[in-house]
Amino acid sequence: MKRMFSVLGILILFLAGCGTIDGTVNEKKEASFIVEISSNGSEPETEEVFLIDITTFSGAISSFEELEVGHQVQVVPAELSEDFPYILASDVIVK
Repeated sequence: MKRMFSVLGILILFLAGCGTIDGTVNEKKEASFIVEISSNGSEPETEEVFLIDITTFSGAISSFEELEVGHQVQVVPAELSEDFPYILASDVIVK
């Protein structure tokens, strides 16, 4: 039983790290923001992240209005099908 909980805990931590977007806020728009994702040795990639009604902000800020260019963020996308063309934020954690 104890072993099962250990394996389950590790699996949850692994899955929580999958699919997140880590980067720096490069631009802020009315209902979205651009995240610059730095990769090793190559040119940085950017992703536009759109807000939805259930988007929550945590960490150093608590609302979209407080988000500023230069903030380090971790974005947890909403669960959608892989062919959905936009990134919709479920959670935004500001470091």
